[in-house]
Order: sequence, then C-alpha cells, then structure tokens
Amino acid sequence: MFSKLCMIIFLSAGVAADNARDLVETAVGLPGKVGDDSACVNPGTCTEPDPTLYPFVGGRTALVPRQQWVESGGFCGALSIQSIAMTYGAYISQDLVRKAAPYQSGSHGDDTLGYEISTQNILPCLSNLNLNYDSWDSDKQPVPQGQAYLSWLKKQLSAGAGIVQFVLCAGDEHYIPQDDAPPLYFDHIEPFFKIYSKHPLSDSTVYNDDILVHGSDYSPDGDENLGYFRTFDSLLDDTDMQGNCANAGTEWKQNEMYPCLYKNQTYGTAITGLVNSKNLISTSLQVNATSEPDVREGNDPVLFQATLLIGVESGISKGSYVVSRFDGIDDFKNQKRSAAYEVECEEDSTEPLEHVDKVLFLSSSSVYYTVEKSN
Repeated sequence: MFSKLCMIIFLSAGVAADNARDLVETAVGLPGKVGDDSACVNPGTCTEPDPTLYPFVGGRTALVPRQQWVESGGFCGALSIQSIAMTYGAYISQDLVRKAAPYQSGSHGDDTLGYEISTQNILPCLSNLNLNYDSWDSDKQPVPQGQAYLSWLKKQLSAGAGIVQFVLCAGDEHYIPQDDAPPLYFDHIEPFFKIYSKHPLSDSTVYNDDILVHGSDYSPDGDENLGYFRTFDSLLDDTDMQGNCANAGTEWKQNEMYPCLYKNQTYGTAITGLVNSKNLISTSLQVNATSEPDVREGNDPVLFQATLLIGVESGISKGSYVVSRFDGIDDFKNQKRSAAYEVECEEDSTEPLEHVDKVLFLSSSSVYYTVEKSN
C-alpha cells in the first residue's frame, strides 16, 4: 500500500526518559457499496461510495476515527482536535488538549485541568497547541446560516482541512447557556474530515449528493472504521430534529452516529496545519491503537509507536528528506527537536512513504513530527 523504497538513517536522538517505556442498512440516497456492517449504527452508512461515481476526494484522507474519554462532560472536542492534528503529524493526548483550553461559560473543568472545548475557547486552545485554524464566525453571519455554512464546510474540506464540528444529537438538549451571551445550540463535537464529490473540488457549488465523512468519537465507526458517510443534503435540521434527523437514534452511542447541524446557527473550526509549516512535506501520524488509557480515571498510560505517512496528500518524489521529532508542545513551539532521521527515497511514488519510529512515546504525552526536503 505504501512506498517503501527508502533507507532510514538515524541522525540524532535525545528523547526524554518517560518516552522510552444491529445489522445495518445503507442510508437512503447515499451511493456506495451495500452490505451488512455490524459496527455501523442505523441509520448511518459506513461504506465509502463507488469511486467511479465519486472520483474527487478531499479533506484529511488519512484520518482514522478514535475514541473519546467520557467523564467531565466528555472529551469530544479534545478527541476531535487530537484526531485531526494526527493527520498533520502531531499526537496530543486528550488530557493535554483540554489543559490547553481556557475557561468558557458552560464548559466543565477548572484552571488546573483545563476546560471542555466549546465554540470560543477552541481558538486559544489551538493556538496553544501550535495548530493553525480558520473558524466560521457564527456571531456575524446572517440567520439562517445553514446553506452558507455548508458552502464554507465544503470549501475547507476541498482545501484539505479537517473540521472540529459542533453538532446536534437527537434526544439531547441542544442548549448550552452562557454567562453574558446568547445560548449555544449544540450537543456534541466530532471530526468532519473527508469529502467525496462527482465534481472537481475546484467547483465550490454544494451539490446535494456531495458526501461528507465524520467520526462519532466512539470508534470503530463501521467494521472497517472508515467513519460515517452523509450526503450534504442530509445534514441540516431544526432543534426539533424532525427533519433530516427524524430517524436518528436518541440514545448515547446512537445519536452521535447520525447527528445534524442546526440550520439557523452552527459552529465549526477548520484545522489547517501546524504553525510554521511552510515548505514541509505533508505527513500524517498513526499509532497502534484507536483509544488512549484515561489517565484522569486512574488508568496508566501505555507506549505508542508512531507510523508516519510521508507525502500523504500527493505522494513523494525521489530524494532525501529529514524527519524531525519534537517531544512536547513547548519543544515544538521552540523548535527544540529531540531526534532527526534522514529518509532516502529512490524513485518517485504516488503513494506516501511509510516510516516507523522505533522510539516509543507515552499515550499521555505529545509528540510532533515534521518532514522537509534535505539540502
């Protein structure tokens, strides 16, 4: 699957010591392969569309849906950020994501442990995590916002971003009061990470049969864990949830699999990359598990191993590349790398190059990788 025409040369390392150690039906109107999927929650669809019908694909195509922690209001926002950040080469524990988020009214947490992600504190949180973003300004957009938001959503996905999306879930309250501001209308946060279209992604028109892929935060999302697939015309609804979400489940681990966006006002923030990422080669990070032990519940962290997909967006050309590793949020901010490796690719490839880092890291920590062409 991945190009392995490469040679790995260890250049330097200074890694810290702590890093050493139900059958389901296909939703009506969604083209694709039809079949039973025991891990896909009705009325969701977890099979990708026919590539001959949908040849144009964008977004964070290497994202693998993951599992959130559930205490203290739930870590859905932290998990969404973590999942998308991994597709840019950074793993950040859910614990550390929340610790990077300041107070916002209605969010669980405190000044020591950080706060639950919400519509405004997500912005300083992303800055604190060294992530670039572009946020939909729901306060300044005319109401109803639904169709305009879908245009923004398609634009961001088509440009290769991943969206931290605030959604409505059937059976939930849809209402979060604020101290000195109007209430917020959302129940849950998920990564919206991929788009399929019959039309070139340079075409900004939102077509009803454009397909979006999202995670539920309770993977596996389908037997193959590809995520949930939705046509754009199935996304909007009112708070009564009697439109597109009328047939969605209303219980926990049901309604997250088939959410809707509030048609009057919605909230979303696109993560567009790591800070200071100019001239870097697109690199996604994957680990050997889709969940992390919840250290806030007293569970011990485990060791993860990073697999990098280098050139994940468009393949990789012949030449030498330097992989840099940064152990921690501050080390990346200060560009203090803990290790560097040289990768030599012997020929051009349309597939990403796979590099496995032999030095493990703790699931409760953070690690950033960048790749650039060698001089």
